[in-house]
Amino acid sequence: MTFLEIDYTTSLEFSSPVTDHYFLLRCVPVSRDGQTVVSRNLEITPGTPLVTSKDIFGNTSYQGRIDFPHTVFSFHSTARVIVDRRNGCRELCYPFYKYNTSLTKVSDKMKDFLHEIFDGNILEECVFTKKVRNQDIPLVAEMLMESIHRKIEYVPGSTTVKTTSDEAFNAGKGVCQDYSHIFCALCREAGIPARYVAGTSKGEGSTHAWAEYFVPDEKYTCSNGVAMEGRWFGIDCTRNKQVDNTYVSLASGRDYLDCKVDGGIFRGMADQIMTVYVKTREKEINHNFESDGNSLLGKNINIDEQIKILKQKNQQQQM
Repeated sequence: MTFLEIDYTTSLEFSSPVTDHYFLLRCVPVSRDGQTVVSRNLEITPGTPLVTSKDIFGNTSYQGRIDFPHTVFSFHSTARVIVDRRNGCRELCYPFYKYNTSLTKVSDKMKDFLHEIFDGNILEECVFTKKVRNQDIPLVAEMLMESIHRKIEYVPGSTTVKTTSDEAFNAGKGVCQDYSHIFCALCREAGIPARYVAGTSKGEGSTHAWAEYFVPDEKYTCSNGVAMEGRWFGIDCTRNKQVDNTYVSLASGRDYLDCKVDGGIFRGMADQIMTVYVKTREKEINHNFESDGNSLLGKNINIDEQIKILKQKNQQQQM
């Protein structure tokens, strides 16, 4: 397991005053299987009341409105998170993760690419008939990851948030959002549920995006049209690696639109400049860390027991 500290700041500067500014943020980590939030904090400038809600994908959002003229809007999110992804993330998979969206389109070229990857492979028939066996899903996902990483060139600024998976694929270049959309699209084309994840990873810079594929429990197959029990496993096609304990999820969904970390609308004629800075660093796990500013237990309680109690507290708060 890994103990990570996250410091995430976004500043939006307007060239002239704006008002009636509505915003929605998904910039704070939440506890879920494989990821336990020890503490978190969110500051908004200018200060305004926030409404917290949870969507159908399990993401927590913070919404607010600034009804007076302002030329700067910013948020500062900090969190301490313990990550342990050894066994993936145990969460339900709903049928909508099996179907592609307006951002995860599959072109004929992408279908040909899928055939090239598995042509002559023992998994060929399973992939093309969308009947991949549960035990073979990780191998299919890894082959897709490696092939996409080789196929797509990482070129900052080459795409926008509106770029679809087939557009990025045909161009042969993109950023982390595009790698993740292409992976989700091809996974679903092979009958494997997949989801898009927005979050951070160890280091400095901006937010990151990756994808997760789903492996059902033995009593299910991916062809089942019901909510399935099982585990999600992360794939980072941009970096060609499995998602490990240095990644923290902020939100997940079918594609980028389901889990935008920030968005909003305002009234006014103004240009805007956005500055984003994220720092995620690893820290030592103390045996008497604090949760939300309050001492959790005594020094003699081991870390596994503390994490267990933290999870119970987080579950009670979410009920």
